[in-house]
Amino acid sequence: MFLISLIALIFGTFIYLLFRVSTLKVFSWLNYLGIDFLNFKFRIEMLKYTSNIPKWFIFSLPDGLWVFSYVTLMISVWNFIINKQSFLWICIIPIIAIFSEIFQIFQIVSGTFDIIDLLFYLLGLILPFILFKKQLNYKFFNYEQ
Repeated sequence: MFLISLIALIFGTFIYLLFRVSTLKVFSWLNYLGIDFLNFKFRIEMLKYTSNIPKWFIFSLPDGLWVFSYVTLMISVWNFIINKQSFLWICIIPIIAIFSEIFQIFQIVSGTFDIIDLLFYLLGLILPFILFKKQLNYKFFNYEQ
């Protein structure tokens, strides 16, 4: 389970680092740490193919993978037990992501609302519950916990 979470996290991060514009803060942070990812030869080569890659893959999929990674990890941390307490911790970050996207409509949060981003946040939240449904143990009405 941890490995699945880690793979999703790494894959989302690499999409982000390979295809996003160089003005993003993350590149200055990496540079501060002595990592010059902007001049990484593999990134330079991959940027040549950006026009052939769907926009959702570059701009929305990484966020969905990060949410998926978080939810998967939290389900594992809670030993597949879903109760009121674990459900809150499992869902808090995805809910913040979802609402931050929705708040962009009303300009409460800076950014441009994108329905595809919202869809990927929702998929990242829901897919772990579907994929691991046989392992999940729902205890919402067990008051002993």
